[in-house]
Amino acid sequence: MATLQMNILSMKLGMQSNFTVILPSFRPGVDAGKDLEELYPRDVRFRTLWLLPSEYGDDLEALHYTSIQRYADETGMAVVMPAPLNRMYSNDPTNQKFLDYITEELWSVCHGSFALSYAREDNYIGGFSLGAYGAMKAALRNPQKYSKVFMIGGVFEENIKEGYFRDINARIAEEGLIPHLPLDDALPGDEELPVPEGAVLPEAAVYFASEDSLADYARRAVKNLKTAGFEVISKECPGKDDWDFRDNALRSAVLDFIGK
Repeated sequence: MATLQMNILSMKLGMQSNFTVILPSFRPGVDAGKDLEELYPRDVRFRTLWLLPSEYGDDLEALHYTSIQRYADETGMAVVMPAPLNRMYSNDPTNQKFLDYITEELWSVCHGSFALSYAREDNYIGGFSLGAYGAMKAALRNPQKYSKVFMIGGVFEENIKEGYFRDINARIAEEGLIPHLPLDDALPGDEELPVPEGAVLPEAAVYFASEDSLADYARRAVKNLKTAGFEVISKECPGKDDWDFRDNALRSAVLDFIGK
């Protein structure tokens, strides 16, 4: 795989921002003997996973802690990993727009710069913990763009600001780090996850660790997604919400849920 870390001056954020892209390339033992025109055809656009980091992470998180390059290699899929600055994926109507940065600006930048497919059935979004929430939010606000969404952890219920956000910030504080707060100037209700009326819903998958302090949110998310009309698969894994669990869940999401 080819891995590139990019930097742009974001119109949505008003600042420089990094993102990392994984692109299919020569695979030892698989592509040996192929000529370059076959390996890098001009008329092929790749399926793409938009992978959002946890509340602690940036665009390199998955590269550091998971085998996402190997999973992308096995599927021949591109991966785009933003650095959303952990601002709860909120849009400030008069200032920075963190959700639109991912779903509109990076969408345009990456499709214009790389051979990525525009087709809904070729685009998927997922994330870890707070990134799982962000992935579901992006999918619900843009159901025409993503055919599948997966949450490794995450939430899908009402009153997220007073529930999930409060509890995830408490966990961050307990671990000695600075809690992340929603944008004060975001529109009321921006943090909620309403299902768009009449939209074709993406397929959904939820993975969570049984000993995660926020596991009950994921359990309720599975039930609530089914009630809302989603086609859902779920897997509760014994143990802690650590990077071994997250890597195994990511492998299942990429190789099984999205598939080759």
